[in-house]
Amino acid sequence: MNKLSRPPLREQLTPSQLLHSLREAAMGYMPMLMLAVLFLFSVWLVKSVPSQDSFQPPAPPTHNADYDFQNFILKSYEMNGKLKSTIHGVFAQHFQDTMNTEIKLPYVLVYNNDRVMSVRGKKAIVNEDGSEVQLLGQTLLKRDDVHLQEDDMQISGEFLHFFVNTDTLVSHLPVHIVRGKNRFTADNLHADNVNQLYVLKGHVHATLTPAAKD
Repeated sequence: MNKLSRPPLREQLTPSQLLHSLREAAMGYMPMLMLAVLFLFSVWLVKSVPSQDSFQPPAPPTHNADYDFQNFILKSYEMNGKLKSTIHGVFAQHFQDTMNTEIKLPYVLVYNNDRVMSVRGKKAIVNEDGSEVQLLGQTLLKRDDVHLQEDDMQISGEFLHFFVNTDTLVSHLPVHIVRGKNRFTADNLHADNVNQLYVLKGHVHATLTPAAKD
């Protein structure tokens, strides 16, 4: 009768061999672990990002006055300290959305060498740095020469847009111009006070009075 053979004893692994075996097993499960981590990160990211329904864009500034003042005088000066212009008004409001100041019953004085120009109207819109003034409603501009070297001039209409820095004046509405004894009317105007150039367009009408002979 044959004796039963014993199974061979399991070979003992050295510590280095055991560590190598564990490393091989870990490397085999690494792709699965990475996929699991990426999946969990994706789930967290989706839950963290707010939905489009909950996202509210910032509201644009409304056309509401952020401050106002009454019975005022605003003065602007040249770099050398010389007075450039003054703006008088009964009531004014500043609007944050346009950064403009709207003035009720404005009266503007602009000083340029020996000339003083005054502008008035029912309403004025002044930009942030005061370089542009728009006059609306029964506007009237007068230019006086201190030394009377030139004829005084005035321009009237329903709209005048004055650019302080370039000393130009434009209007897209009809204007009436008086210079000395001469009269002009036009549908729109572009005036360059520095070069004394006035461009009248549209239906232009002029009444010229001959200069008196000595």
